[in-house]
Amino acid sequence: MNASSRIPPLLQPYTKLPRNESLLLLTSTLGASANWLLIRFLCDALNSSTSDGGADEAHNVVLASWMRDYDFWRQEARKGAGLDLERLKREKRFAFVDGLSGLVMGEQPQVQPQSQPVPPRPQQPQTPAPGIEQRPGPTLPVRGPPGRIVPSRGPPAPAQPARPAPPSTTTSTPTPAPAPSTAPGHFTLTSLSPAHLETVISSAVSSLTTTSSSPRKTLLILDTPDLALALSSSPPSAFTRLLLQLHTLPSVSHVLTHLHADTALVSESAPAQPLEIAQYNFVAKVAHMSARILGTRVLDTGVARDVSGVLRVTEQRLGWADLGLQDEGEGRGEDEEKGKGREFLYRVKGDGSVKVFERGAGGDA
Repeated sequence: MNASSRIPPLLQPYTKLPRNESLLLLTSTLGASANWLLIRFLCDALNSSTSDGGADEAHNVVLASWMRDYDFWRQEARKGAGLDLERLKREKRFAFVDGLSGLVMGEQPQVQPQSQPVPPRPQQPQTPAPGIEQRPGPTLPVRGPPGRIVPSRGPPAPAQPARPAPPSTTTSTPTPAPAPSTAPGHFTLTSLSPAHLETVISSAVSSLTTTSSSPRKTLLILDTPDLALALSSSPPSAFTRLLLQLHTLPSVSHVLTHLHADTALVSESAPAQPLEIAQYNFVAKVAHMSARILGTRVLDTGVARDVSGVLRVTEQRLGWADLGLQDEGEGRGEDEEKGKGREFLYRVKGDGSVKVFERGAGGDA
């Protein structure tokens, strides 16, 4: 698969994973969705390319999403990047962790209640109206179905012993239907506990195959874990600790976290709400730990027909102890320029393609 045809040229240096193992942060705001950018990270990581030294640079990918289900990502990956996630799951290159169905939507095994027998209605004796004399009428023989054979008269048949009737169930006992079998490469979260999240995501990472000759590293993508933070009583430090623990897994090289950074969520009101404080602390801590930060927002001047939003990229390229040590052979001037951040405009088209351009270049091309 050729990733260059799906990823705009200006975006390729930033969707390509850093050489060193690191954390990445992607933020979005209302009206400027970052789904298209996550798809480009998927496209670059799953692309089977070969480096100059002959090693395979492709990664396995584990996508954990708390906001969108698997069908959404499968369709978006097919339309925007030409990826067949079903085939990648069979090849054990891709795994999906569903944090929506089991937690938010409350998907439970279906219950099939047993049928309850209807008791016979007791017959009420009919009382004649006052003043009307009731006369006994003639007894009519009971008619049977057509073609019935009338038995001949004879001595009465011997009485048959009565068979005991089976006991009838008067109460409805719900019988849970068998739980559907988990598809390969598909995992479901059933709790908001950080310990449960770590267990399920670690199982998804370990399910991906790695050959001994050319082991592949794994890119872990966490889509909107701040939703789990908002629904649980765990502090932001518990989820920050979860990110670090997942990053220390042997096969995980990079962790990409997608969080919401709307002003209403990261700015304190008067009085400050617990949700705002937790969201701000979580976003700030992850941003300080991340080597690269990408953020999408709407235009400051309003809505434009040929522009979907603004993409800002900031990279922390300083070395150990802020001495400016170069780790990727780039010049110091270029390193400082990237540390200040760059902004691009982007346009997401209806067919799933994306155009990224600098300010003043124009979106129609």
